[in-house]
Amino acid sequence: MKRGDSQKRRKAWGCGLSVLGLFVLVAGCHGREAKEPPPKPGDIANRGRAEIVEECGKQSYDLVSKGLIVSETGLHEDVFVLRDRVTFGGIGYSLAEALRLESELRAEAKGGAHPAEQSECIARFAYHLEGLSDPLVEADERLKELDASAFTNAAKEAEKQAERKLRGPEKPQEDEAQRQERNDY
Repeated sequence: MKRGDSQKRRKAWGCGLSVLGLFVLVAGCHGREAKEPPPKPGDIANRGRAEIVEECGKQSYDLVSKGLIVSETGLHEDVFVLRDRVTFGGIGYSLAEALRLESELRAEAKGGAHPAEQSECIARFAYHLEGLSDPLVEADERLKELDASAFTNAAKEAEKQAERKLRGPEKPQEDEAQRQERNDY
């Protein structure tokens, strides 16, 4: 074996080991990352309710809504995005969470535990969220109705086809023009 071949092998092995070491390092780091569990249903709504109630105790609805609402996308996944007061990051509210928050805010406003101005601010927030979520809820209901009617129509058509198969082959039916022509003679 030549001396040059030996050096090439060592370099190849060294390069391979370096790549393998880098891979193990990266994979090892990712394997140890603390994965935060997804929030439980209602956790986001509870946190949003607490922030809105607290801010409504300090400021008017106009200021609170401008400070907390980042965007209003009107999508099922993110009906709106509320600013986290600690991290200042945005938290997206799905339709389910938005409806929960709306319900919790209504209950909070009617609870009588807050001064009138704070209760009014909370109630206005709930009303605003209702305006964002109601069109989505109504669209879902219309879609369900359309799906149900399409299913009913498909079931009726399938039933007709099954009846035709049971009766066997039929004579081709005359169309209206052929019957009219025969009656004219």
